[in-house]
Amino acid sequence: MKARTKLQHQVTDLSQSLPRISLRQEAWAHKECLPHIGYANKTSVFCLDCGETFSLDLIKRKRATCPHCNTKLTIEHTKKRTSERTNYFAIAHVVDDFQVVENFELIAYYKNGKPVKHFLHAILEDWILPNGKVTKIGNLHTTTGCCDSWGGNWEIRDNGSAYWNNSKYDVYARKYHPDSVFKPEYSKYGINHNLSGLSVIESIKFIPNNPKLETLLKAKQYSLLSKGLSYQINSFWPSIKICLRNRYIVKDVSIWMDYLELLRYFKKDLRNAIYVCPKNIKKEHDRLMNKKREILRLEEQERAREAAIKRQQKLETAAVQYVEHFKKYFDLEFTKGNISIKVLQSVDEFREEGDELKHCVFTNEYYLKQKSLILSARVDCIRAETIEISLEKMKIEQSRGLKNQATNHHDEIVALVNRNLEQIKKIANNNRPRSAKKQEA
Repeated sequence: MKARTKLQHQVTDLSQSLPRISLRQEAWAHKECLPHIGYANKTSVFCLDCGETFSLDLIKRKRATCPHCNTKLTIEHTKKRTSERTNYFAIAHVVDDFQVVENFELIAYYKNGKPVKHFLHAILEDWILPNGKVTKIGNLHTTTGCCDSWGGNWEIRDNGSAYWNNSKYDVYARKYHPDSVFKPEYSKYGINHNLSGLSVIESIKFIPNNPKLETLLKAKQYSLLSKGLSYQINSFWPSIKICLRNRYIVKDVSIWMDYLELLRYFKKDLRNAIYVCPKNIKKEHDRLMNKKREILRLEEQERAREAAIKRQQKLETAAVQYVEHFKKYFDLEFTKGNISIKVLQSVDEFREEGDELKHCVFTNEYYLKQKSLILSARVDCIRAETIEISLEKMKIEQSRGLKNQATNHHDEIVALVNRNLEQIKKIANNNRPRSAKKQEA
């Protein structure tokens, strides 16, 4: 937006007077603010900086020095031949009463066989008054699901909201150039070009009022400083003091805090440097993680075993109850030609019926339905369909065959059951039919 207030006009005018970035500063940004990587395949390695290839024999512990440009590389094994990297860096100035942070975007395009192409431009300036008021001037920041770019005119930009709401005009510089200048009142808290983990705006706002953050900054615990505004810092502060006392630098705060959580799980002393300051944090983290995983696996096995015992006990109880409740129907059998229909007489028969016809008569515990009678229809002694009869409505609720589909004999089976519903009704009313076991339809 265009400058409207006196302060905004002042910032717009002063912004024009800032010195342009020098070639020396650009070279520093290329070297210090971008990763230097080599892509290795089965036959060779190519340096992303110069684009030249060299032998795999030069790799030692995922590191190598390019023989063409003498750049020290971190090796990644991949088939990729191109890459794109974007990073931010900043230069701090003092202009009149303002602490100024000039932010730059650095984009690098890599391609096998060609030297890296760099594109660097200023994107945003933070003008900070002693009272903490911040005025931002710079390019338009466009953020969508598939786009994150800076462009447009150089204008006053509205931050919109506080930094903790992730305003799109809050830039976190990877590094600050050593030429950066900070006001003495900020430098005394340790805010200088080594700042990392917090932005300058956050540092100015919080560090003077937070001794713990100041301690972390002056101890150069930048990784811990990045978590300085979270509750975890207070939770692990006694352990952090052990690190400070032993001059142990936490390089990866996330894995270190996960490691402390594992120590806490195993009831280890979080104030003991032997535990808190491991020489190989990843190795110790993975060791405890695997140990905990094995404990959880055994606990899960024990829970599964106990659950299986309870299920078996429940099943045995259900089997007894099923026989007691439905045994008066067990003598029923309806036949017609090669079709025969009988009541399922045990829970095991429910299991066999469900397994053979691949439906849910067993898994959904139809044997527990005391108001439903379950019958099995067979054709030439082979299971064909399972029939559910409602003893309240005295009608067929469903008759399903393999994978819940109807068979070619479905209509005959349903008709045969319907013709014999009266027998089932008499037994339900404790009036057995005079005819004995078997009745021809």
